[in-house]
Amino acid sequence: MNKTKDVYKIMEGISVASNITYKTIGSNALQLDVYYPAKKLGKDPWDKISETNKPVLIYFHGGGWIEGDRTSRFLGLLPYLEKGWCVVNVDYRLLDETHLVGSLNDCLDAINWVNENASKYKFDTEQLYLSGESAGGHLALLAGMIDANEFKESGVHHRNGNIKGIINWYGITHMERALDFWGDTTYTKMILDKWPGEKADYLKMVSPIDHVSPNTPPTISIHGDKDENVDIGQAIGFHDRLELKGVGNELIKVHGKKHGDFSAEELEHIFNEIWGFYGMD
Repeated sequence: MNKTKDVYKIMEGISVASNITYKTIGSNALQLDVYYPAKKLGKDPWDKISETNKPVLIYFHGGGWIEGDRTSRFLGLLPYLEKGWCVVNVDYRLLDETHLVGSLNDCLDAINWVNENASKYKFDTEQLYLSGESAGGHLALLAGMIDANEFKESGVHHRNGNIKGIINWYGITHMERALDFWGDTTYTKMILDKWPGEKADYLKMVSPIDHVSPNTPPTISIHGDKDENVDIGQAIGFHDRLELKGVGNELIKVHGKKHGDFSAEELEHIFNEIWGFYGMD
């Protein structure tokens, strides 16, 4: 089959609702974009949303919690769109505005927005998947795993609905070890300074590995074994913990690759593994 035709099918069958404000904090309007299957009508109202509910990927961009935005990650969403999923691409506050719990709360509130707007966009709320790369992978893991009731006094927001799975692209899983690995005092200060409480407790609270339980959603991780930004030991230790707790999981180690420098052939293999892991072949 001519794979180029898949690109045209995306153009034909996907519509975009962009720059939607899902949350306002002071003067800061946090926004997201929704990509959804729809038939183009060629006249007002221009498209007709698919009648059937679709799986939803909610995506959080990377950038070390200090930079990046949702639009720069658009190309990484294409395989899900080609598969006929809805995709919600999210911006969240960075460390110049908040601490990591603030960033996490934005992600949790975006998930709640998806549940609240499910009927409008035909989101299947029984098939919500979270994903992100690097810092976004870390937030996707936390948002899908953390028990807000346990950390209510720390201001962690409640997440509505269940998460079907988490697709983690080389995300941070153990914050204290990551800080030691980076060895950057200025960066460490940025991560820690805005948190008003005990720093050691904070680092545990924002470490996905410390939230693994039998209730953790099935999780697949992708990680280059030569990654110089996030040590692959983060992924290995995390998946060992998932295995110990009996959580469905898979770790894809990409030989010889660093922080996301995957070839087309490697990406094809990775996405085939993702579809297979979640029974979406």
